[in-house]
Amino acid sequence: MRNSIYEMVETSDSLPFDVSLHSVNYVPSHWHNSLEMIFVLRGRLDVTVMNRQYPLSEGDVLLINDCHVHEVIGLGQNIIATFQIPAAYLNEHIRGIERFHFDCYSGSVGSEQRLALDRIRQYMAEMVQLKHKKSEVYVLEMQVKLLSIFSILMKQFKTPAVSGAMNEKYMERMLRIIRYMEEHYKEPITLQAIADSEFLSVPYLSKFFSENIGLNFQSYLTNIRLKNTVEDLLRYDEVPIADLALEHGFPNAKSFYAAFKAKYHVTPSEYRNQYRPELEIDQERTSANYFSFNQSNALGIINQYLQRGQSLKTADVRTLEQLNARIDVTAMSKPVRHTWKSLITIGKAKEGLHADVQEHLRMMQQTSPFRYLRFHGIFDDNMMVYQEDEHGEPYYNFRLIDQLFDFLRSIGLKPFVELGFMPLDMAADKSKTIFYRSSCVSPPKSMDRWGQLVDRFLRHCINRYGLQEVESWKFEFWNEPELQIFLPGTLEDYMEMYHQTYRVLKAISGNLQIGAPGRVITFESKELFDAFIAYCREKGCLPDFLPLHFYPHEDIDRLKWDNRDLGEWFKLQTYRQLVSEFMGISPNPDYLKDMLARERKLLEEYGLNDREQYLTEWNSTAYHRELTNDTMYKAAYIVKNIVDNLDSIDGFGYWVLSDNIEETAASSALFHGGLGLIAQYGIPKAGFFAYALLAKLGDRLIAQGNGYVVTQGRLGYQVLTYNYCHFDELYALGDTSFIDALNRYNGFKEDKTYKVELELAGIASGKYRVVTHTLNRENGSSYDLWLQLGAPESLTADDIQYLRTKTSPKRHVQEVELLENHIPLTSILEPHSVELIELIPIL
Repeated sequence: MRNSIYEMVETSDSLPFDVSLHSVNYVPSHWHNSLEMIFVLRGRLDVTVMNRQYPLSEGDVLLINDCHVHEVIGLGQNIIATFQIPAAYLNEHIRGIERFHFDCYSGSVGSEQRLALDRIRQYMAEMVQLKHKKSEVYVLEMQVKLLSIFSILMKQFKTPAVSGAMNEKYMERMLRIIRYMEEHYKEPITLQAIADSEFLSVPYLSKFFSENIGLNFQSYLTNIRLKNTVEDLLRYDEVPIADLALEHGFPNAKSFYAAFKAKYHVTPSEYRNQYRPELEIDQERTSANYFSFNQSNALGIINQYLQRGQSLKTADVRTLEQLNARIDVTAMSKPVRHTWKSLITIGKAKEGLHADVQEHLRMMQQTSPFRYLRFHGIFDDNMMVYQEDEHGEPYYNFRLIDQLFDFLRSIGLKPFVELGFMPLDMAADKSKTIFYRSSCVSPPKSMDRWGQLVDRFLRHCINRYGLQEVESWKFEFWNEPELQIFLPGTLEDYMEMYHQTYRVLKAISGNLQIGAPGRVITFESKELFDAFIAYCREKGCLPDFLPLHFYPHEDIDRLKWDNRDLGEWFKLQTYRQLVSEFMGISPNPDYLKDMLARERKLLEEYGLNDREQYLTEWNSTAYHRELTNDTMYKAAYIVKNIVDNLDSIDGFGYWVLSDNIEETAASSALFHGGLGLIAQYGIPKAGFFAYALLAKLGDRLIAQGNGYVVTQGRLGYQVLTYNYCHFDELYALGDTSFIDALNRYNGFKEDKTYKVELELAGIASGKYRVVTHTLNRENGSSYDLWLQLGAPESLTADDIQYLRTKTSPKRHVQEVELLENHIPLTSILEPHSVELIELIPIL
């Protein structure tokens, strides 16, 4: 029965009471078997309880005792949190509660009760946040908060029970009457008809109705009709208001207008114009009582109350999760190629000539050597490769490319070249640009000129470095054509441009390797890739390898044909603005693993599973101002995803190495949420050291489990453990209101302490050197060290030197002698921590 006068509050099996966020329209007089508390987060409403009216506005709290008839009217835009606690739950936990009620209305509390009311608001806000975070122990924590509220209510808001509650003796009769009214409200029903069906006299029924509901029969019938008319008033803006009123049982439009004005104090037209445009009503989800609304906004308001109550908080006691495993190192192992070492990335080619980025590359190669460096913008104008003279004749200059490639070869890196973007002199439309430092994404004005540019570039490289060397490089074609901002021209133009590039490469040498366009694998639709592969089969130009891009923004797919100027996003905007566009981050901690599995299945369908696959871009976010990028979270994220996907594809090009990237404007803040592993001034972040620990793993995989991996190499055995905590539901929804420059660890769930106890069995007896590398907030996180330093906005040379020299994982060394063929190893990991234990034989 929809919206009956009596509500049996239903709770989940796990949570024995209900906590919800709503935007309320109109709830007619009703009662239920639960105590209800209303906490107004925004807007105004009127609540009537047993003929007493309570006006509520932002911050107000009202408690309604169980079985008390009440009516709720929303006055314009509002957001409320409701807490409904079944009487059975209260009877179980509070002895003698049936002997008293609670009188708690913030509009009438005295000064001596204000502190108590503030504490109640604080606990309510915490309960709303807990409900949406849903950690492993949230049910227990919710009950602790609720019982804390009732402890306060018992101390300051308890009153003796008084008459006024719905008489349980007559509940069944009332339910029958209301059910009949709900089913027949559109008809001209009368009190006489109901009296006859209940075998009662009309005077008795009239008195019975008024005493139990607080309204006479006709008034309540009008309220039912009003409730249903208002629902359609907001749902169907094209239907005349008078027609809606008649459809829902009003005898005429005048009676509807009078009833509406009495409740809402505005006309129906004014109400429709005020209320409907902002609600974004979903006809499938909206009811007469409550509307859908942006929960992120509501949770942001909740956070304000949490911040006001910081003094009430105490340190949380984390859950301790333990894992015990016995691992036989003599059991069958398998080789590990560690394909994640294939590839690291910077932004554009020109950035590879900057002194600071070159320093960062040297740092990385010294701690975790990679084979390839991937970048885009090889043909950008700032590389000065292509110009046309006054006669329109091309002029080529490869000096800066030579400098870049010479440097890369000097530190052991091979180029992984994305062939793009378009030189302005060759562009058909010079206005089509992207990024803060512009790159042109126009199609060429001449396909022949484009082919000549690629040909001259490749022949120059071969003449300088030799054919065999250049054949070992990778050439990725363009970047993310699914996003219209990157697509040069029409799809047909784009595929012709690829075909021209393919022909040029293969005409020079069939061994030159060209990849497909870098494709975002979190897109749901694959129409462009379908068309691209069909075209390649027809033209005989299937790519040699497949570049993939991964960012865990599940709703990014809807932006691919967006006609707005998305290039503006790469200028300075706040993370919160970007998050509201992309709808946050996937709540799935295994999203990368799942997407790679889906990709492998897709390539099998295409018959392309023999092609190499490279993640040429991947990260936990696509945003250059995502504040968790600088924290320990990034270290655990990198380790988890590389260990979860060991050798599943041929390369994992983390995007990007350095914070000094010119897609967006530079930030004056050291820790501004940049995507890089290394901050300004060459200060390594925690993610940088995650790669350093991964680089120490051996080339034989012995065992792998939840939060650990065991390998064997020429220097003995390696045990890598990690405690990954994923973003909570609030953060995944895009609510970043509880994150700021100095507080960046509030957006995670399951922030447990993880104790991993592994016994390595089958090890030869003898002496061993046990080296433990611990990466956590105290050791190896430059962001946390910066906080300890006082979080200075500007840094002196001494500050920079301190952060560079003091930021490193903790190192502990001991020698042990094994008399038996096993050894216990234990890691105790706080959230986001990573630890590597090396067991090195001493000869």
